[in-house]
Amino acid sequence: MVKAIALDMDGTLLNASHEISHELVKLLAECRQKDILIFLATGRTLKEVKDVLPDEVKVDGIVGGNGMIVEADGNNLDENEVNKDLVDEVIKRSRDHGLYYEIHPFEGSRFVFQEDKASLVNEVTYTEGLTVEEHEWKSRTAAVKSEINWIQQYPKSNITKVYFFSKDHERMKDWISELHHLKEKYPFSTSSSSHHNVEVMAEGINKATGVEKLLNYYSLDASQLLAVGDANNDLPLLKLAGKSAVMKNGSDEVKKEIQEVTEYTNDENGLYHYLRKHV
Repeated sequence: MVKAIALDMDGTLLNASHEISHELVKLLAECRQKDILIFLATGRTLKEVKDVLPDEVKVDGIVGGNGMIVEADGNNLDENEVNKDLVDEVIKRSRDHGLYYEIHPFEGSRFVFQEDKASLVNEVTYTEGLTVEEHEWKSRTAAVKSEINWIQQYPKSNITKVYFFSKDHERMKDWISELHHLKEKYPFSTSSSSHHNVEVMAEGINKATGVEKLLNYYSLDASQLLAVGDANNDLPLLKLAGKSAVMKNGSDEVKKEIQEVTEYTNDENGLYHYLRKHV
């Protein structure tokens, strides 16, 4: 019997405009009235979650930064920091690859060094034949325009993750390979939600480790969990849950691992239709 639902946000809970349908808002409220807990498990930081989550959507737990921070009932259950020496090194190396990057602190806006602004703007400039998923490109463009804090010196903030993006898939593959070799020097984890990005996080952290902390907090077992996601970074969580599904718009890699696929995409209110039928 389902006692908790863990939901990815981008590509699952949210449509391409980063909005939640009115029908889904109402359905989630009905689930909570039936004592079914609602968890969000996302690559977004807590600030980014709260920036898009409507006031009427109440949740019982949030796993942010792909597991780097876990919150329930307003309580901080877990917080993992990326080593600052590692942050310095991956930023320096990424410049050689011409990559877009964002450094995400636990509090406040993401930041980028001012000296890299020109290269980042160039990386998110649209070109004909672009194969990057449209919503991802739009998100990076919006960040450059208004969401990034451009800095001269390294701030004192603790870092929850470093995000890298490239519209060139092969360049990103090369970068992920270099990060793999860098793990011989620093302990850390990586997570990707598409072929065009990768995030650097603390070692042994993912959405599943974060949701496990929420399950322990509420004295629930993974067999009582229903999880829905769309991307590769959702896979550990989808495998953890007693019941799981991948969105119709999800990646082929995830669909090979998870047998159940929603009938509709996130832009077709797919999560609403799936939950209405299965919960």
